[in-house]
Amino acid sequence: MAVVRMVFKAEFGHRWRSWMYLALLVALVSGLVLAGVAAGRRTASAFPRYVTAYGSDAEVFSFKPIPTIASLPEVEESTSALIPANGPPACSGCRLLANQNFGVVGLAPQDLAGRVKLLSGRMPDQSNPAEVLASYTMQRDLGIHLGSHIRIRFASGRQRNEVLSGAEITPDGPLYDFRVVGTEASENEFPAASSTNYSLYTTKAFIRSINDRTVLFHADFVRLRHGAADLPRFQAQARQVGALGLTDLDTTAAAVTSSIRPQAVGWWILAALTALVGLIVLAQAQSRQASIEEPVYGTLRTLGVTGRQLFLVGMARTAAIGVIGVAGGILLAYGLSSLTPVGEARLAEPTNGLAFDTWALLVGGLVFLAVLLALGVRPAVTVARVARTGGRNRTQLPSRALGLLAELGASPSTLIGVRRAIQRGGGRSTVPVGSALVGSILAVTALCATAVFGSSLTHLITTPSLYGQPFNLDISVNSTGTPAQAEQLVDDIEQERTVTGITAGLSGDVSINGHTVAALGGQSLRGPLLLTTITGRLPDAPDEVTMGAATLREVGAHVGSVVQVSVPDAHGGTRTSTYRVVGVTVFPPDFGTGGLGTGAVFDFAGFGAQCAPGTEPSRCAIDETYSGAGVILVQIVSSVAGRSTLNRLVANYQGDVGLPTAPTNLVNFGQAVNFPMILGSVLIVFGVATLLHVLVVSITRRRHVTRQHHGTTLAPQTWDHLGLARPVEHHDPGPVGNCQVPLVPVFCQSRPSPRRAVS
Repeated sequence: MAVVRMVFKAEFGHRWRSWMYLALLVALVSGLVLAGVAAGRRTASAFPRYVTAYGSDAEVFSFKPIPTIASLPEVEESTSALIPANGPPACSGCRLLANQNFGVVGLAPQDLAGRVKLLSGRMPDQSNPAEVLASYTMQRDLGIHLGSHIRIRFASGRQRNEVLSGAEITPDGPLYDFRVVGTEASENEFPAASSTNYSLYTTKAFIRSINDRTVLFHADFVRLRHGAADLPRFQAQARQVGALGLTDLDTTAAAVTSSIRPQAVGWWILAALTALVGLIVLAQAQSRQASIEEPVYGTLRTLGVTGRQLFLVGMARTAAIGVIGVAGGILLAYGLSSLTPVGEARLAEPTNGLAFDTWALLVGGLVFLAVLLALGVRPAVTVARVARTGGRNRTQLPSRALGLLAELGASPSTLIGVRRAIQRGGGRSTVPVGSALVGSILAVTALCATAVFGSSLTHLITTPSLYGQPFNLDISVNSTGTPAQAEQLVDDIEQERTVTGITAGLSGDVSINGHTVAALGGQSLRGPLLLTTITGRLPDAPDEVTMGAATLREVGAHVGSVVQVSVPDAHGGTRTSTYRVVGVTVFPPDFGTGGLGTGAVFDFAGFGAQCAPGTEPSRCAIDETYSGAGVILVQIVSSVAGRSTLNRLVANYQGDVGLPTAPTNLVNFGQAVNFPMILGSVLIVFGVATLLHVLVVSITRRRHVTRQHHGTTLAPQTWDHLGLARPVEHHDPGPVGNCQVPLVPVFCQSRPSPRRAVS
């Protein structure tokens, strides 16, 4: 081992600059790979950790307190809130907001801290009735910021009957001027939810001051003992004890998790591609680094150093570079952790800032070091084997590129530079430039591929019909509405000649093969059913069902198989029937099913919506839709007249109309992070690093070689390699240094005399 240490120290003293450069390259590659792995793990776990800290399974609404909610057998924990009946908010310098999906919520101080994540500012002072927390959606969409004043008028006590009946009123109760002291994110405000919600969280001082002066609704945020599995039974029991309605927060959570998942997968794919390209670059760099030692190793062999000892020297070099580089990579990955997660995952991340992921960084660093050592085995073995013969003897063939340049009349200096750049050389001037060229070509090719992918993804996100939204707008159905209002709505839409499709949809939870699934019942009022199928077809019989791809995998079914579907009945029990799967569909993000590939769709009869005898199917669809939570989809022709119709409907039903929304999971993957751009940037860095390393190696290598050949004239064979005819040599009358200068004196590499010009 003494010989190995001596050779290692001598090699380090001679090559330490190129070693340090290679260690920096290892740090860059390993740091980016480990950062990608850690970012993926942090992104994937962000919302589950958020739900553990702040989430609930359901939100129950009622006109009065329901103390028995907390004592139901499925309930593990219940938090009560008060919601005063309010009018639309107003503030100076802010964009207007309709009353749709806006509410003022009063929670006990300890419940508020466990319900929302504080994003900026501070919690409101519970003794001050004017201080509030604003949802980040109000900051994002309306321009609300810390210090903004929001004025809200509430309904008076004498308007109680109108409020409880769902009638449209103009509040005439107390007017409050709130000041925003912080922004927050709650579970039902994330972008993947079926609709955008806006909330203000007030103080107990405000609730005390307004308690007897307005109409108060009651809400209970409930955690269930077995999560989503208890939801159908709890929903039926909650209605029996007086609940007005129930919001399934587990479906919202599933939608948010589904929307964040592609971003986590994107980080892992980015880490894998970075590792693949980076390890190729490192393997080439190690091969170049080892090849420059071939002549030296040949000399050491003649002095009695064994091949095993030379192999150990090569592995020691790889280990030293690897340990220093991976340690630097871990530090780099830790520093980059403050930049992730991003987008929706950053809202959910309970603890932003630097994070040290032990599994990703330490275990991942050890794995990377092991792979790097494995890559170093082959160059070490090859160089030790070649050293037995004292070096490689390669025949340098004339270069076609040089010959072509010579025919075009290129100058000798140009030919020399090109030859040095693209030819490996021989003997002690050998430099492996071929691997550098291959690596650069692969990097440019991959960069072009990522640019095309990024452009295609942008086109997908901006074209609703490509991701399953063949309609132009959807009109939310209000459960407090009446069939007469539905009749007027559909009659108004049907009068438009530019409308080519109308679909009524009803939503609710069912159990398929024991799994709770958000389902839709659809009925076409004009044209085809406005849902997109991937394979198969949409259901047209009461015993048929079409599901999303993710739901099919979850319930263990496929097109053509039979599934058991259970739905709650009117008596608090369940009704189970057999259905056949007839297709695979994709659901728009604002349907509340949980994601593009999550959910199931039935026809109205199969969903449990029964028409009265003699009722026209389209009228039945309207009545059933307005008796529950649903939506009416409208498809309009693409023309000037169609755009005019669209604008009119949006204006007439403002607050209830929604336009196609890009799926959050696609947005998270393609825009929140922009993985194609990141990968392209990484490839550019690796390509430049490859060229820099080959320049460092080749310049250092050939500089030492030329210094050892002072006094050498241009050999006739060199002109053959250049593809030129051998010239007639005309020498300068006197020597320059110790060298006879030929026509192309650059090969001499001697210092010119200060008194004589070089001819």
